[in-house]
Amino acid sequence: MNKAVPHVWLSYVSYPVTTAAYLERALRKICRVTTIGPKLPEELIDRWDLHNLNQPVRPHDIDTPMSYDLGEILAQLSPSAHPDIYLWVESVGGHQPWNLEALECPKVGYLIDTHLSLDYHRELAKKFDFVFLVHGQFVNEIRKVNPKTYWLPVACDPEIHSADGTEKCFDIGFVGSIQPGTRRQQLLNCLASEFQIHYERCFWNDMARVFSQSNVVFNECVKDDLNMRVFEVMSTGSMLLTDMARDSGQKELFRDGEDYAVYRDSNICDVARFYLDNGELREQIAARGRRLVHNAHTYDHRIADMMAVVSGGKPNTFSAEELRKRSLAGVASIDKNIHAMACISSARRSFVIPVLDMSPASEYNILTLLNDLEDIEGEVIVIFNGQEVSEHLKDHPRITRFAIMKHNIGVARAWNLGLEIAVTPTVFILNADLHVEREAIDAIEEALNTLPDAACVGPQGCFSEYSLIKDYVYFDKGTFNRPLVVDAVSGFFFAIKIEHFNSKIIRFENAFTPCYFEELDIGLQIKQAGLKNYIVPVTGYDHHWSGTIRALREIEFYEKSETAGEVLLRNRRLFLNKWHAIAGRCSGKKLLESGFMDYIADQAELLIGEGRYSDAEILISDATARAPESDRTSAIRRFCIIIAGKTEQSKTA
Repeated sequence: MNKAVPHVWLSYVSYPVTTAAYLERALRKICRVTTIGPKLPEELIDRWDLHNLNQPVRPHDIDTPMSYDLGEILAQLSPSAHPDIYLWVESVGGHQPWNLEALECPKVGYLIDTHLSLDYHRELAKKFDFVFLVHGQFVNEIRKVNPKTYWLPVACDPEIHSADGTEKCFDIGFVGSIQPGTRRQQLLNCLASEFQIHYERCFWNDMARVFSQSNVVFNECVKDDLNMRVFEVMSTGSMLLTDMARDSGQKELFRDGEDYAVYRDSNICDVARFYLDNGELREQIAARGRRLVHNAHTYDHRIADMMAVVSGGKPNTFSAEELRKRSLAGVASIDKNIHAMACISSARRSFVIPVLDMSPASEYNILTLLNDLEDIEGEVIVIFNGQEVSEHLKDHPRITRFAIMKHNIGVARAWNLGLEIAVTPTVFILNADLHVEREAIDAIEEALNTLPDAACVGPQGCFSEYSLIKDYVYFDKGTFNRPLVVDAVSGFFFAIKIEHFNSKIIRFENAFTPCYFEELDIGLQIKQAGLKNYIVPVTGYDHHWSGTIRALREIEFYEKSETAGEVLLRNRRLFLNKWHAIAGRCSGKKLLESGFMDYIADQAELLIGEGRYSDAEILISDATARAPESDRTSAIRRFCIIIAGKTEQSKTA
């Protein structure tokens, strides 16, 4: 295909609000376009409630029935009218071209609803030379039947999805269909119980008007679809309030609290209230979101990307990470005003603190910790593991929310309860006998938001030899100077990203009540989910181990009590049984393989870089001798590369 201006046959069912109508507008800017296909049947206008289209349903250049034979159509036309590219866009069920083999040009399919019709799309994809999917989570599956399958999400049209200049007059707006009994209806009803909701079934400029007049626009993903509404709302410059479409690319494309707002079903009203109450922050985020989608997420961008792949100009469409980078062109990577305002609000982070007593074996306790948090922004959630302390502290002015247990429910259950109460994207877990400073909180939160795949971050942690339940190495305060991926983060002070915990169904193991092994267990859950535990070198905190347990002969929980030794032995057996069973089911010894050997390899590389070859050899030899056979495998090849590199350097010297 060498033509400077290719002739594209665009096939879809004609009606003005289907995705193909937007693609046609973009195609006509760079190609000669002939549309082919049927008009939308009248009965579907009634069935789909499309009476407010306010746009004519125009016939195509080549009018066809819903199903047509391309060979017959080509035979009726001169060769000069034949296409250079045939592009079929999914629009209405039953629209099916036949005899694609009659075409002598590239045949391209753009599939919209793979999340709803995976089996059908597997068969459909076989008919095309190139397949583009709206939903990237299915690309690998469709590539099994057509290797030339690529991700191409939907987008916006800035000429249509634009701000209309009118004042905002609705708290929350929504445009779309609402079916009785659906999750969407339930979420909208929840919002309507507290806010003014404006709903219209409208399209094109009328839809953009509703978006523009709304302070916040609601969106709900259906089966994790990254849908058109996401880009259209952001294009109008209004704040988008949406859930997270898992594995869709959404998480990589946009940042919660910077470009838009993400809710969970349990906190949707809290998130909406926060942004409705903070108008300046809301409008800054909305304006930033508008710049991002206009930079990289218009239909002009999508068509250019598609045509480049079809013509052989590039091997693949842009990845989510590449689109993110392109969207930030001309936009500061960190909007300081937005971040400054977000930090002012306590709704951006929470502190969950289980409290059993006044930590008699430590100089720090819940009162000193609440004093530390006095000038540190964030909601404070206290889980009182008994009624005695709660009577004196439940009305403390620094406590935002609390729960009072009749008996000690243990550490894991208290943490889980705190996560359920929290409504913020970041949750800190703090021991009551901790002293903490602002710089430590800010540094750990920054690491959580910036380190790759971070799900849990704290200042101390370890690499563990899982079969013996002992540490290869424990990193205390001041013993390391860079962020490290570890097996487990110590439980007295850490932060988690609630998005990861909810999407991957990660929770603390209640069976470990009242204490011990929670950190190792959650570290393995995070690893199993493909995420990471980090420790970072901060010093603005102080903690004395076992500030409560050391003061107790026996630990009381529920209606029973045990010594610390009894709890330790019982939970050790539970931990080993649980994770050996899980590793066996997934046939993955790697799950129980510590990151220790990778850490040693990194340290050896640093030593070699400093010319300390003997020290590197000693480090590798000692670590290999200490590690069980199962933990050595992943590092052997890397060690060989390190040693070979040393030998080569020696020869050169």
